[in-house]
Amino acid sequence: MTESTLHSLRTSALVEARMIAESPNGLILPRVADAGIGAAIWRRSLSPGFARWVDEIPLEQLPALRSVVELRSVESAVHTACDISGLPRGEMRDLFASDIAALALVFAQVAASPVLHLRLEAVTTDACRRYHIDRMPSRLVCSYRGPGTQFAREDAEGNIIPVTRMKSGEVAIMRGTLWPGEEVTRLLHRSPPIKGTGQARLFLALDPAIDPDDRRRLH
Repeated sequence: MTESTLHSLRTSALVEARMIAESPNGLILPRVADAGIGAAIWRRSLSPGFARWVDEIPLEQLPALRSVVELRSVESAVHTACDISGLPRGEMRDLFASDIAALALVFAQVAASPVLHLRLEAVTTDACRRYHIDRMPSRLVCSYRGPGTQFAREDAEGNIIPVTRMKSGEVAIMRGTLWPGEEVTRLLHRSPPIKGTGQARLFLALDPAIDPDDRRRLH
């Protein structure tokens, strides 16, 4: 059997990760590692008081942060971003920072990465409105304010078929093209189009802090 034949057989036998695991229980998130799963979504609801607090933050006080952080420093990094944006201290801000730190802990365990890229930003435009797959092993996303990430699949004819969308406060861990192993990620996603609606999203994304081109570290 030739090497090209072996490659063809191996490629045809790859499992496609196209499915979504979802639950109102946060324990669903590590299931992104299950065979055939492209994303795991925690269908949680923010408490009414916290959701109201987030929605009422003035746009100019929404915290922004892009940084590489160690797991133990996530909460303090969020507080620093809040200080810079002028967001007053208080119980709800403490809850916000501790929630991000808790999500970072879960994601760090799934991604096997104690150091993370943390991105927190206010989004008012149509960022990433095209369906795509991130060139990344995995990513955690959560929109604390405004609509969440949308998911879709591509059919045999190349048509994009919407599958589901996330609501404010819900959390997902999704695979990227560099997910290690023998599976091929096929689940697409995009940011919700909000340009011209007057909406502002407060969006969190966590990535493993690795160089996407350093494939040797993914195995």
